[in-house]
Amino acid sequence: LPPALWVLLTITGIFQTVYYVGLAGAYRRGDISLAYPFVRALPVVFVAALSALLSIGDPLSRGGVAGITLVVIGCLVLPLPNFHELHWRAYLNPMIPLALLAAFGTVGYTLIDNQALTILRGLSSASNENTIFTLLFLALETKATTLMLAIYTLTLPSERARLQITWNNGRSKAALAGILITVTYGLVLLAMNFASNISYIVAFRQLSIPLAALLGFIVLKEPTTPPKIAGIALVFGGLVLVGIS
Repeated sequence: LPPALWVLLTITGIFQTVYYVGLAGAYRRGDISLAYPFVRALPVVFVAALSALLSIGDPLSRGGVAGITLVVIGCLVLPLPNFHELHWRAYLNPMIPLALLAAFGTVGYTLIDNQALTILRGLSSASNENTIFTLLFLALETKATTLMLAIYTLTLPSERARLQITWNNGRSKAALAGILITVTYGLVLLAMNFASNISYIVAFRQLSIPLAALLGFIVLKEPTTPPKIAGIALVFGGLVLVGIS
């Protein structure tokens, strides 16, 4: 593997750690129905803007830009209790800075991973080798992230205390979450081999938001408020636009 790839693995491990620290902090300090859409919506905008600025991938089509815009609007509308609270003050929440930190981490590791996979694709001579290289990168990235998270966790007494609590009371759930995160992000990395622009991947990942909302309606019997319905429709419509662009 080229030396540049090891540098990128180190950097993506740092960005992954920033993401997890921000996400965990946002979940501790705010409602998950507000934190999750924020964490997922902001990278859609940032990655699209940086991709255009840095000329990464093919230029976004008008349909792609419109779809990404709808996804972002839907993500921000969905957690509102009603449309009367559609005001910037509705998002004044202690978790917002941490959600921004998580979004920053997402943007960082997404762009770095895309660059690393571009390097790996240059080493392959057959299309099936892209899958092998992607899975190799997933394994190496997981190890890099584990190392960076370990350094962060073991350095701070408060995080060591939380680690002990998790080990005693929730290690099976933590292990299951780790497996699901690795498998699902592996699918995202594989999808990067087929997308003309990384912004499409970031936007389409937000399919989890309407799916989660629908499961909330069906399984948890949560109320179907107008903003939720509108948010689901906007995200779904935006994803359709992204998919056909």
